[in-house]
Amino acid sequence: MGAIIMACNPPKKSFLSPTDYNNYLSLNLENKNLEAAQSELEFWTEKYIQAPSQSSYLSKMAASNNALFQYTGNVNYLNEAGNQSGLANEKRGYKSASLLRAIAKTRITQHRFQEANISLLKADSLGDQKIATEKMLFDVAMELGNYKQAETLLKKISETEDFDYFIRLAKWYDYKGDTPGAIDQLELAVLKAEELDSDELRLWIYSNLGDFYGHVGEIEKSYTHFLKALTIDPNYSYALKGIAWIQLSSEKNIEEAERILSFLEEKHPVPDYGLLRAEIAQIKGQESDANTLVDSFIKEVSNPKYGDMYNAYLVTLLKNDPLKALALAQKEVNNRPTPQSYQLLSWAMNLNGNNSEALLLVENKVKDKTFEPKSLLQMAEVLKAAGKNQEVSALKLELEDCSYELGPSLSMEVSTL
Repeated sequence: MGAIIMACNPPKKSFLSPTDYNNYLSLNLENKNLEAAQSELEFWTEKYIQAPSQSSYLSKMAASNNALFQYTGNVNYLNEAGNQSGLANEKRGYKSASLLRAIAKTRITQHRFQEANISLLKADSLGDQKIATEKMLFDVAMELGNYKQAETLLKKISETEDFDYFIRLAKWYDYKGDTPGAIDQLELAVLKAEELDSDELRLWIYSNLGDFYGHVGEIEKSYTHFLKALTIDPNYSYALKGIAWIQLSSEKNIEEAERILSFLEEKHPVPDYGLLRAEIAQIKGQESDANTLVDSFIKEVSNPKYGDMYNAYLVTLLKNDPLKALALAQKEVNNRPTPQSYQLLSWAMNLNGNNSEALLLVENKVKDKTFEPKSLLQMAEVLKAAGKNQEVSALKLELEDCSYELGPSLSMEVSTL
């Protein structure tokens, strides 16, 4: 358990100023990326209407829809991209490695990892641009908990030492519980992004460093990197959400977090903000409002259009419906058999009174296999129910250093262990 201490150092005082990001909290900001994606979609849709036999037009439409999902948060664009990629592959007889990689990318976003894996294995068998396929196979192997396969793939792509390699090596270090090591690799990826002079890569790497520096308590560096991301794309909602979390969890500035959140809800409406609203209501002691917000979130993400994208969230929110929580946790394990998913299943089993089974799952599938604070908190709850007080005390000490990442509400749960 030693690695988690490195990954959750207590946050240091940062120096936030709303003047740093006020200009980004405007609904009137020009969004050239969004406009370009809309124009591209219209163009390729018209081309496809005129020549429906052209699978390349479908793939272009899918790419535009994926971009529109990224810029708007509207899941309908993502699902349309999946449909179009599927049809494009069908028209090509599943004989195009690039099209198979494209649909795999969409399936990953939809959390349909098993399907993504099947598509990538087909692409790999075709032999076209194998290194590109192997990079994505690594990503899916990590999502499926196939860590031996992921390690083998990582060695295969290590010869490139390019941006894609370093970000995957960072993912591997993070899986091992070495967050500082992961950050070192991401910083190497920054150098590659600079060499390529790519704003797209810079945006990705700065926002991810914003997250990772938050994990190790370097809040000022986290904040700085989110600001760097916004400098590249003033409409980048993910970075603003990161700043809102810093205001809430580190600075305890509820009013400022709410101000950013109100903007995001209008600019880039996604279900996730409902949980952040619930967190804030709970901090304020507005228990009824928090419960209403959670219920609204559950109802929204239970819509079939979201598929399995929010299952992991739903499991822990369905305390009042233990059987449904258990069914969803089992489904999540089937879709994504990682230690985190097994911990969800263990927690749901415990919720249903099956503590002996829950404890067995912890021992065999979770312990020393994940260092993610939320999973460790759930594991501590299972261990507590089993009377494993010494192990619970050790986990509690480690989790007390993770208050920033857990947030105010879950930090309160740590105090009750």
